[in-house]
Amino acid sequence: MSDRTSFEVIVLGGGPAGTAAATLLARRSHEVVLVRPPSPPAGQLAESVPPSARLLLSELGVLDAVEAAGFYANTGNTVWWANANERGERFGGNEPGFHVDRVGLERVLVAAAEACGVRLLLGMSARSAVQSEHGWSVTCEGTDGGILELSAPWLIDATGRHGLLAREVREPDRSTTTLALVRRFRRPGGWGDDVLGQTLIESYEDGWVWSVPLSAEIRCTTAMVDQRHADLSGVHVGAMLDTELAKTRHLGVLLEHATPEDDGWACPASLYCASQYAQPGLALAGDAGSFIDPLSSYGVKKALASGWLAGVTAHTSLIDAPMTQVAVDFFDAREREVYRSYRRRAAEFFEEAADAYEHAYWSTRAEAARTAGGEGDGLDTDRLEAPGASPVPERDVRTAFEQIRARGSLSAVRGSTVRTVERAAISHQRIVLEQHLATDRHPEGIRFVRSVDLRTMSELAPEHEQVPDLWSAYNGVEAPVPLPDFLTALATAFAAGMLEHRND
Repeated sequence: MSDRTSFEVIVLGGGPAGTAAATLLARRSHEVVLVRPPSPPAGQLAESVPPSARLLLSELGVLDAVEAAGFYANTGNTVWWANANERGERFGGNEPGFHVDRVGLERVLVAAAEACGVRLLLGMSARSAVQSEHGWSVTCEGTDGGILELSAPWLIDATGRHGLLAREVREPDRSTTTLALVRRFRRPGGWGDDVLGQTLIESYEDGWVWSVPLSAEIRCTTAMVDQRHADLSGVHVGAMLDTELAKTRHLGVLLEHATPEDDGWACPASLYCASQYAQPGLALAGDAGSFIDPLSSYGVKKALASGWLAGVTAHTSLIDAPMTQVAVDFFDAREREVYRSYRRRAAEFFEEAADAYEHAYWSTRAEAARTAGGEGDGLDTDRLEAPGASPVPERDVRTAFEQIRARGSLSAVRGSTVRTVERAAISHQRIVLEQHLATDRHPEGIRFVRSVDLRTMSELAPEHEQVPDLWSAYNGVEAPVPLPDFLTALATAFAAGMLEHRND
């Protein structure tokens, strides 16, 4: 192994975010070192990865390796929330998601990074990092006490909750404190066909539980409790979890005949975000920058996307120095919107529970989530290039859609106030400046909605009177998109004033 200590990028942390950043950069021929500390206790955690994460895994070139690892298939979610009837979400198609144990997933991702040419420093921890005009100097310590000094112009902090540098700029949500109680259970003979491959989620008066299958017989179950009321001194974590499960109506019954596989463990799960996610030469990726409630089962996907974009940001800066600030601002804006978007989604669930249980556990969380989320319709997390949510209100999009349906023909013309503005976007894993469409209603500009390029669609729309013909023409010049996504984008273009109906 090389003794070199000077690199283009130092990545701290070997989780999904860190390995994603390192892999992308190595595949772009950069000299990258990945510093991965000994596996923490959190490695016992099991997590659900939705099918939509396949796009990111494919973009990173690691999908085949993840599929070959033999992780248990993730076929959907079963939810009992706020005393309502069971809600089920079944993932269609032949490409399910994955239920993973954290150690197993990281092992696959680290191996994939090494195969791309990433220099690995396994079992080492970064003790300090200092930035100067010449770049970063990072001091690492091995488990044997050995010290190694690394240097690079770019540093990506993906050290999770530990946050070597990130903790200096974090803003914790002090309105709530959350503790995760985790334990694995085995049920010989399996858990039943009705929950096979399903993530199970259930709320109760002062908490909620989620359960992830790792095989036909083993489930990892986690209760999210208020840390202010959880006294761990002299109390067995397994007993605490049993107390919480006894409050449920479904999961507790399901686990009655299961045998614990371990003693259980607890870890902090309170939320936080960063006041700044990036600056020239530095990006905070994944849980280092922000931590969200795992309600959506998108924790791993969020980390992969954040690491991927951190890699894109560093790559852009290294090959096109004048674009550094643009790239840094782009990453910072997207990470802020990711956090806000997920908090908005969580607020809806918390408000439902607050109405059902009338308990401070839920009302406090609902208020905090709504405040942190702000206004907006949510981030299109499946589009890698999207820096944020569409600014067009959903009600306006619905109204525009109904107007399109009511007409015999599209009769589209260019909007009277349409103009182009230059904004940052991603093209071929590089941040560039591209032309977006802006109007008086939305002067900040929009380019993509549901992966549909509004510029291309708006150019084609006046040439086609029927929506199916326009959709077909669009799919002939751009990457094909499903009709529902195309209709949403078309309605958005009318709602934003990019297109108008011709007065015949």
